[in-house]
Amino acid sequence: MDQNSNPEPKWEGEVKAKVSGPTPDQAWSLLGDFCSLHRWVPSLHTCRKLDGEEGQPGCVRYCAGSVNRADPGQPVGWSKERLVEFDPVGRSYTYEIVETNKGFGSYAATIRIVSDPEGCCVEWSFASDPVKGWTREGFVAHLDKLARGVAKRLEEEIASVAEDKSA
Repeated sequence: MDQNSNPEPKWEGEVKAKVSGPTPDQAWSLLGDFCSLHRWVPSLHTCRKLDGEEGQPGCVRYCAGSVNRADPGQPVGWSKERLVEFDPVGRSYTYEIVETNKGFGSYAATIRIVSDPEGCCVEWSFASDPVKGWTREGFVAHLDKLARGVAKRLEEEIASVAEDKSA
C-alpha cells in the first residue's frame, strides 16, 4: 500500500429537505447570508464573521453549538469556516472548515436552494475525510436532520413575515 494514501476514502454525500411554501428566492434571501447560519441550524448558538467581507470568497465565520461528538467532555463544538464560492444567481455557496474541535480533517460543503413543485429544497452536499467519532451513515443522518431543521426554520420565518404583512 502506498504510504501517502489515506486508508479510508473520502466521504461524499448530499441531503435534501423540502421547504413548503416559500419560493427559492424567498428562502435564499434568508439562507444566503453566510454569517447567519445560527438562525437556521437549530444546534448552533452563534455564527459570526471573523474576517473578510460577507458574501465574498475568503470570508471566515465562526460557528459554535452544543453538539460535539468527537469529544463529549467539551461543552461547545466550534469551527472556523471559509467561504470558497458564493453564487447568488445559482442560490448556493461553498465553504470549507479551516479549524475546528469537532473531529474534522478536510471538509467542504455546498448549501444550495433549488426549486420544488411545493416551494423549494435545501440541498447540502459535502466531501470530507472520515470524521472522528462518526460513521459515514451517522454523519449523513446528522446532516439530514440539520437540513430538515433549516427547512422548518425557513418555513416558519417566511410564514411569520407573510403574516405580519397581512396584519
